[in-house]
Amino acid sequence: MQCWICASPANGTCRFCGRAVCREDAKTHPFVLEVYPSDGSLYGLAVEDALHCGVCKPRPEPVLMDFLAAPKAPNAAKAPKAAKAAKARKSDE
Repeated sequence: MQCWICASPANGTCRFCGRAVCREDAKTHPFVLEVYPSDGSLYGLAVEDALHCGVCKPRPEPVLMDFLAAPKAPNAAKAPKAAKAAKARKSDE
């Protein structure tokens, strides 16, 4: 594997994006491994010097991931419309 930045042999990969980096181009950045609640507070297990390529930009704030939520049932939204349409057809007969 080659370093993303200088193409010399890589010594590791960025913890955040997976780019390969050599020792000369490698940087460090804090990384939170786990967050857990305890006694009404949140605690975290973190690494202060995780390998970082310096190219990617880890976001300082959480990002909303609502696209990962289970999709809504399509029939649930159509049911009232379908019932209304069926009722209209019956009244036309």
